[in-house]
Amino acid sequence: MGIKWEPLSPKGLASIRDSTRRLNIWHGAVRSSKTINSIIRFLEFLATTPPGDILISGKTERTVYRNILRPIQDIVGRGNFRYARNTGECTIAGRLCYVAGANDERAEEKIRGLTLIGAYVDEATVLPESFFRMLGTRLSLAGAKMFVTTNPDNPFHWLYTDYIQNPDIDAAVFHFTLDDNPALSEEYKAALRAEYSGLWYQRFVLGLWVQAEGAVYDMWDESKH
Repeated sequence: MGIKWEPLSPKGLASIRDSTRRLNIWHGAVRSSKTINSIIRFLEFLATTPPGDILISGKTERTVYRNILRPIQDIVGRGNFRYARNTGECTIAGRLCYVAGANDERAEEKIRGLTLIGAYVDEATVLPESFFRMLGTRLSLAGAKMFVTTNPDNPFHWLYTDYIQNPDIDAAVFHFTLDDNPALSEEYKAALRAEYSGLWYQRFVLGLWVQAEGAVYDMWDESKH
C-alpha cells in the first residue's frame, strides 16, 4: 500500500532543502511532521550520496521498523524495499543500509569499527548518549551526514545542550510545533490543546524543552500562574 501524500508546510519544505550539514536535527511537538520531512530528505540523500555504508537506528529494531522503515516502504513501494530482520540489513531502492537498535549502553559496541557515509537516528533522546557520540565518530567519509528526529525532553538533556543549542558544531536544526503539520485537522489540534496543559502542553503542542522530572503540579504554567 502506497503512502497518501498531504501538502508539506513551508517549514517542512525548508527543512528538506536546508538539511545539508554534517548533523541535521528535526525536533518539536508530537505529530508535527518532523518524521516525514526527515524521511524525504533521507531518501534524497540515499539517491544522491556517493557509495558508503549507511546506518538506521532507534531505540529498538521494532520501533525503527514501525516509525521509519514502514513509511519508507510505503513511499518507495514493496518492489524497491527489502528488510531482513535476521541480518539487520535493509535495501532501499537498491541502497544497502544497516539497522541497529540502541536500547542500552552496550549498544555502542554494535557500531564500533564502522565507517559511515550516512546515518538516520529516530527519537534520539531515548538513545544512550554513548551510542550517539560513538555514531558521530563513525561518520568519517567525505560528505557524511546524520539525520536525527526527536520529541523534546528536559532542557538539560545532552542532545539539547551539546547539539541543538551548540553554535560551534556543524548542524542544521529545525523546530516544529503542532501547527506546522498542515495534514492535521483543526478538530484534532483543538483536542490536543484541550487535553494537555502546563509542561505537557509546552512539550506536546509547542515542542518546547521543559523539565518534567520531579514536577508536583504538571499543569503549572509560568505564563499563567
